Amino acid sequence: MMTDSNAWFRKSKLAPLACLYGLLTLASAAQTEPSDPGLRLVAKIPVAAMTGTWDHLTADPDTGRVFANAQDIHTLEVVDIAAGKVLKAVTGPFNRNQGAVYLKNLGKLAITNGRSGTVTFLDSRTLEPGKSVGIGLGADLMTYDPETKTLFLDHGGRDSNRGFGAVAVIDAQTEELVADIATDLRPAAMVGEPAGPRLFVCVPNANQIAVINRGTRQIIGRYDLTTSKKPVSIGLDAANRRLFVLTRTPAQLVVLDMDTGKTVAALPTVDEAEDIFYDGAHRRLYATGLAGVIFSYRQLGADQYALSGKIPVKPHAGSSLLIPQLNRF
Repeated sequence: MMTDSNAWFRKSKLAPLACLYGLLTLASAAQTEPSDPGLRLVAKIPVAAMTGTWDHLTADPDTGRVFANAQDIHTLEVVDIAAGKVLKAVTGPFNRNQGAVYLKNLGKLAITNGRSGTVTFLDSRTLEPGKSVGIGLGADLMTYDPETKTLFLDHGGRDSNRGFGAVAVIDAQTEELVADIATDLRPAAMVGEPAGPRLFVCVPNANQIAVINRGTRQIIGRYDLTTSKKPVSIGLDAANRRLFVLTRTPAQLVVLDMDTGKTVAALPTVDEAEDIFYDGAHRRLYATGLAGVIFSYRQLGADQYALSGKIPVKPHAGSSLLIPQLNRF
């Protein structure tokens, strides 16, 4: 969604990929100033042929490539981080390509297409598009379980006039749709616990986090939000058993106990939130949204967090990606 105030961006001949930031080590909370966001700008990478808006990104840390969806021109832009340049623009059966996931153990990329309601698989080495699997209108956000080689992605939603909402379950090895887990209203961002069967899914217009058992493919619980509404993004700290949820009404970072759903903290965050990432190595959280500001938080304890800085970026710079292996955001 683009507002008139962002018309200049839409018409730009030179669209930069969201600026590249390095992560600064957090030695201790006492040694870090409250205004220190833990990030420093290290690069701006121009993408000369791209117009319109970006959507979600994924990366292959081993080759240092970022794959970014240029959704309005239906291309996948491949960027070399170290060289700071675009390697190529991949075309294929993309139709408003939105979500992106790198499937390392299968050597594949998965790209969702909102308008055609499909997910397209590509060879991550050659970038040749392969099979496209029909899912449903609005196919968008994804998460991947490498142990079972299963891809989960959202689509539909009667609140968005796309039928009943569901989380699609795809066997990423055979590239076949194997199940749909009905959510009725439109689901959004999701995250799976690394050492357990649960998948946590934002359901914005229910003001809930749906808890799904990935094995039985059933909703086994729902966490109601108490301090705000419209959860749109979610992250996870498995060690401290905490969920990090970005909401839009009002704009908040809400911290939940991942086992009980209890709210343990709530802080202001960026307007029109899009993405949240937890940086466990530095005990930081980074939130981005369409307002064009990166909000950075320090984790002082499992239930205590502090806003540590705001970094201005371009309006509508909402899609973001943390690559911990490369120390880059």
